[in-house]
Amino acid sequence: MSCLITFSNRAVSLSTTSEAFRIYTEKEFSEIELTWNSIVVNHSHLHSSHLNAIRKTTGDDMNFYFIIFSNGKGENIGAAYFQLLSFDHRHYKNFFTKNPVLNWLERKLIDNRFSILVCGSLFSIEGAGYCFKSDLTNELAQQLNSAIKILAKKVRASSLLIKDIPEYDVEVLSSLGLNKYDGDKTMQLFIPENWNSIADYEHSLKHKYAQRFRSIRKKLFGISISEFDESQIKLHQQKMFSLFENIVEKQTIRLGRVHSNYFSELKKVYGDAVKIFGYFKNQELIAFVIHRLHEEAKEYEIHFVGFEEIENQKHSLYFNILFHGIEQAILNKCACLEMGRTAIEAKSILGATPRKINGYFYFYNPIARRLFNILQKAFLKNTESKFIERHPFKPV
Repeated sequence: MSCLITFSNRAVSLSTTSEAFRIYTEKEFSEIELTWNSIVVNHSHLHSSHLNAIRKTTGDDMNFYFIIFSNGKGENIGAAYFQLLSFDHRHYKNFFTKNPVLNWLERKLIDNRFSILVCGSLFSIEGAGYCFKSDLTNELAQQLNSAIKILAKKVRASSLLIKDIPEYDVEVLSSLGLNKYDGDKTMQLFIPENWNSIADYEHSLKHKYAQRFRSIRKKLFGISISEFDESQIKLHQQKMFSLFENIVEKQTIRLGRVHSNYFSELKKVYGDAVKIFGYFKNQELIAFVIHRLHEEAKEYEIHFVGFEEIENQKHSLYFNILFHGIEQAILNKCACLEMGRTAIEAKSILGATPRKINGYFYFYNPIARRLFNILQKAFLKNTESKFIERHPFKPV
């Protein structure tokens, strides 16, 4: 059976033993949106409106590709999307920041030499970048793998990352000969049904943690918090972007980077399911947070944050942003608050627990493998080695 692979206006017929699949560039995505959405109908994070919002707000370091799978009868049975990231100095913390000569040499050696083909979102933890109308079988996994191999070769990817894989697909994907990545985790706070306000959270804390909670909340004196509508988002988006970049630049690895219009595009797509709050001091925006409500899953997410570091030290902005997220998750009757990958010890102090994120990777370039090992060590040095899980809640 042949598979049609379309790049720009060209189509190349290749022989494959798997079922048919078609690969599309982002320029061609508008032509297949209806078909795409009919396949991913039960996976909102794969809907074209969401993917288009991401596409509109990313830079020249990223290209998107889309795959539609079909069976022997010509019926569409699955879909997957990929981001091809051109890896350079913007995506990690430079090793030789204090030596300008070595810093320049480092950039010359790395910039525009490596690319990562990513299946799944680089901007949040929201589910796999693929879906099929039935459970993932060994046959479908091989079909997915065949498409990935062809796409990776065509775009000359240095490495592959399949991220946010559900637990029930891990065993099937393990048969593909990929490398399993176990170093990724996110922090989640589970919310009891009998919590109705932030006061219930406070009353559940052990004495010293409750004292700490009250002390931190008092530091918000003089700070006002307001939710932005679409016009206010556009008014403040440049400042929000600047505050967000303050946080991103401190991270060891920073693969997902967006433009300032990301905030308004996200609100446009998700409406009331996205809430953006601004923190003001003397009428000046000093911090913001984006919340996402995943109503079907009863999950609340602290999506993006940004703040001025000096004001953070004065007002414990980061911890107050997290407490605000807990409060909103409770008020929205959610069962879980997704708090993200960073600052895991700080989130553990608040009661969050780690959840392992499943992922697979593969290297098409031995130098890319070496670079990954270096970055992984740097990343783990700033996370796991400092992480001590805390237990702030009273025994039930």
